[in-house]
Amino acid sequence: MKSLASWFLAGLSPLLLAGRAGDAPVSRALASRVGARIADAWRVPVQQVRLQWGRSSGTGSPSDETTFRILGRGEDGWFVVVFDPAANTAMAVRVRAGIERPVMVAAHSLPAGSRLADGDLREEMRVHWGVPATDSVTTPGTGWEVRRPLGAGEVVAAPAVAPPPLVFAGQPVKLEWQRGGVEVSVMGIALNSARRGETVRARLEERPARLTGTVVAPGTAVLVAGEAGR
Repeated sequence: MKSLASWFLAGLSPLLLAGRAGDAPVSRALASRVGARIADAWRVPVQQVRLQWGRSSGTGSPSDETTFRILGRGEDGWFVVVFDPAANTAMAVRVRAGIERPVMVAAHSLPAGSRLADGDLREEMRVHWGVPATDSVTTPGTGWEVRRPLGAGEVVAAPAVAPPPLVFAGQPVKLEWQRGGVEVSVMGIALNSARRGETVRARLEERPARLTGTVVAPGTAVLVAGEAGR
């Protein structure tokens, strides 16, 4: 059965059917069972799962109750489903799975270097093919920088866009340091602009020392190791 799946993955050109159950090589009920199995593995509501089916390796017609195995890691959402794996007439079908989710897209063309403003974005439902992302995604909004040209309808997300800086060059920045019960903070002037998680260098207002910190909030950075003792 492994050789059947390997042949299928290597040689089959998929016929994508956009989840139209009536065009799939299996019944709607059987397709729902496959979707439920993937939803359970991904720990997402089955209603969010979308499937795109490819041609089958055989000419059989599995019944609604047919047993099946799902093979593959789901890279980019691709699996091979083997129906009735214990039989000599087992049928393999390539299927792509994804999750439908709301995303922000460009309401019109956005040039590189511009800043997002009201009316630049609209929300649409799109399918993310493959294992759902576990990290939280920050929704872009007003003031974000457009780093490359975006066409109307294109998904607006990092790294094509980046949030605005939280610290600006030439502006005051508070540099904090904490260890145990000891807390130290000093004010400086930022030498560069930086976003959350980026590095900012600052000069102190009363002496020529330069300190480096990681931006954590508007106008605030945490001193990196070793800087507090300078």
